[in-house]
Amino acid sequence: MKFLENINHERKVFWTFLLIHLAVWTCIALVRTVMPTDALEGVYWGGLHDFGTPKHPPFAGWVTYWVYSIFKTDFSVYLISQLFIFLGFVYIYKLGKIFFNESRAMLSVIILEGCWVYSYITGYYGFNPDVILLGMLPLITYYFYKVVTENKNIDWILFGIFVGICFLNKYQTALVLIPMFIWVIAFKRDVFKNKMFYLSALIAFVIFSPHILWMIEYDFFPLLYFEGEFKNNTLIRHIVAPLVFLIMQIAAIAGTLVIYAALKLKQKSKFNLNFDVKDQKMWLLILLGFTPLFIHLCMGIFEGGTMRPRWGFEFLYLTGIMLFYFFPTKEIERKDFDFAVKLSYVAMLIIFIALGTLLSVEKNYRSRYPVSVIYNDMNNIWAQNFNTPLKYFGGYIEWTLPLTIYNNSHPQIILDTNGYKNPWIDEDDLKASGIIVIDRTIPKLEKQLKISCPYLDENYEINPIEYKFTVTNAFNMPREYTIYYLIVPPMK
Repeated sequence: MKFLENINHERKVFWTFLLIHLAVWTCIALVRTVMPTDALEGVYWGGLHDFGTPKHPPFAGWVTYWVYSIFKTDFSVYLISQLFIFLGFVYIYKLGKIFFNESRAMLSVIILEGCWVYSYITGYYGFNPDVILLGMLPLITYYFYKVVTENKNIDWILFGIFVGICFLNKYQTALVLIPMFIWVIAFKRDVFKNKMFYLSALIAFVIFSPHILWMIEYDFFPLLYFEGEFKNNTLIRHIVAPLVFLIMQIAAIAGTLVIYAALKLKQKSKFNLNFDVKDQKMWLLILLGFTPLFIHLCMGIFEGGTMRPRWGFEFLYLTGIMLFYFFPTKEIERKDFDFAVKLSYVAMLIIFIALGTLLSVEKNYRSRYPVSVIYNDMNNIWAQNFNTPLKYFGGYIEWTLPLTIYNNSHPQIILDTNGYKNPWIDEDDLKASGIIVIDRTIPKLEKQLKISCPYLDENYEINPIEYKFTVTNAFNMPREYTIYYLIVPPMK
């Protein structure tokens, strides 16, 4: 009976912790006065109602747009961000129960509070494809294990649906399917004789196929975004980029490692490695835990260029489970469980103070853009010169996105398609309507003009206009920014 009392206590603590996590990291983002660029991109891209975007498949944009359109508040976008993370936590817990008892499964989730990916991402990035993967990768991993061990038809169908949605969200989903495929080849080759395997694959393909057709129609131009990220021929980048990427993955889980080490020390438990070469589940953990990061590192070594650390963050979801599996603790008693939970709350508090302070103190246009002031000034200048409404903005999206998302007239913005046909802009209408192009410097402004208005003659005379605005932080401390804009008038 005492055991049952402990389990009931731990369940209450577990679900309470997850709800507090949800509330804290949803609300901290409200310190911002504008959503992060990734979230603004999602609202805009989703509003295009298309099967592709300049960077990713469309699913994240659709979700962001639907949520923001229904509730019309930044809070709704931050909430859906943390709801996906909550979903991920639930399925990490379910995965944990495959490997060990419920106490360890719950702690495998709770100690992830030390992994600041699950907290800061909402306040810093809002909602984007990476957040969706934080929720969906544990889910498809769980259903993968179910289909290969229990072989239920409904699980195969769900697995196909979820994989299809994941691919419709981000191409990096393939980096999880590769280790799954390797594991099946090694241990479950009879899966290939199962007709449900092929039905599941067909379902995933059908869900993803509209995006494939869209990519074919537009010459796969979104893939140029990744080509641009990796394009760098300096030898040092082939070494530095992967090294920094690896260091940032370790830094991301540092808090989780500290919490787990403290639990082990409290129990006076030795850090013995549990490694059973015959354990198929262990190899699944190794393949899923390391293969995606290894592939990223190889890409960085061979390609050089930019490697964004957050590309690897969504693959850290097995960190807690791997710690409990490879370096097992003694039996988790109630006092041990509560100790780990308290440390996780401390981690939450530390990250909360750090992120809250950063968002409050910084005088950054990305988080505190004075949208109404800038738009009204631009619109007034336009109205003084033309009788037609201001319909288009061009330039760097961090300057133009807030001006369309937080405005009832929602002027369109020009998205860079790397010289390929722009699926979302009617060039004749753009030419007839005119446009304001904005950027930080005059050389950048000239470059953006060519992207926004390819119909202009190369000798088109430009007259950049300097514009200053002030950003204030939460303590009303100001910072002045200078940008430049061009007015391209309507042309018949």
